Amino acid sequence: MAYNLKRKAKVEIPIENEADLLKITPLGAGQELDCGLHPAFDGLSSLPFFDEIDPASIDVLLVTHFHVDHAAAVPYFLEKTDFNGRTFMTHPTKAIFRWLLSDYVKVSNSGRISDEEILYNEQDMIRAYNKIEVIDFHQQIEVNGIKFTAYNAGHVLGAAMFVIEIAGIKILYTGDYSREEDRHLMAAENPRQQIDVMITESTYGVQSYEPRTEREFRFTKLVKDVVLRGGRCLMPVFALGRTQELLLILEEFWENNPELESIPIYFASTLAKRCMLVYQTYIHMMNSEIQKKFLTSNPFIFKNISYLNNVTHFDDVGPCVMIASPGMLQSGVSRDFFDKWAPDRRNGLVLTGYSVE
Repeated sequence: MAYNLKRKAKVEIPIENEADLLKITPLGAGQELDCGLHPAFDGLSSLPFFDEIDPASIDVLLVTHFHVDHAAAVPYFLEKTDFNGRTFMTHPTKAIFRWLLSDYVKVSNSGRISDEEILYNEQDMIRAYNKIEVIDFHQQIEVNGIKFTAYNAGHVLGAAMFVIEIAGIKILYTGDYSREEDRHLMAAENPRQQIDVMITESTYGVQSYEPRTEREFRFTKLVKDVVLRGGRCLMPVFALGRTQELLLILEEFWENNPELESIPIYFASTLAKRCMLVYQTYIHMMNSEIQKKFLTSNPFIFKNISYLNNVTHFDDVGPCVMIASPGMLQSGVSRDFFDKWAPDRRNGLVLTGYSVE
């Protein structure tokens, strides 16, 4: 069979109205989409390139989910620039955004960075929070002729992707998304629309993953091997998101392996403990399996996992599993435990998510 590989001449469509011209300007929100901070930098260096645009000309800011590298620049953009548009995120994203950014402000003001590098304070964050509007999945909103609809993106509770329609052109805009259902979240939706342009997260865009069951088996085997040889297993995590998935996996694994019952699992994150109330509030936005469990018990109240409220009074005796933030070991509780436990060969480190090199 023969194929004609000759490239067709490009047809130029004249632009009669400047408003019909779609322009896309990447600003680099922590090398991600959205309005986040780059985790490897501090101060102005961590911001997207806001100086490349006129914030006053922006109609809408859409935030896909609550992670710092996608949302932590929102208070700066709303309070420190000339932006006068509207800002949208889903209900769970806004609820967790408040706690997450409050924690970020406390860390920023703890002396870790200089006063000149502090981007905003608690009052800035609260003022920005009060300006944020919420959107439901499948709800369409129109602002100045721009129509947008939110769809479930998986990844973390409340994460959204947006179908945006401007002058008849439909753009699918995503942050992180997952097309695979996990222990508590549904898989990302596939919007049943004809999409003209897709702007998407690509952190793992060229990687293939082994099946979830195989990943879980490797993960639990690693943890089990460390604690049964008398070691301490450290898991650096972001306080919210993948952490809730890990907690559900470990709780079930401990239930199914009685020989591990005496080995404690600790979760060192007061932020995550507070946000568990948000997770319990939005059970209806999770998958059918977790909703079914919730009819008889609360799946986020764990029998085998204890919250560690005060690290200074932690009784560091014998094998254990320690889940601690931050996820990139750059500072804080996870870094303290890493420095303390690294010299002992019995101990183990399990990196459960993305890390900046």
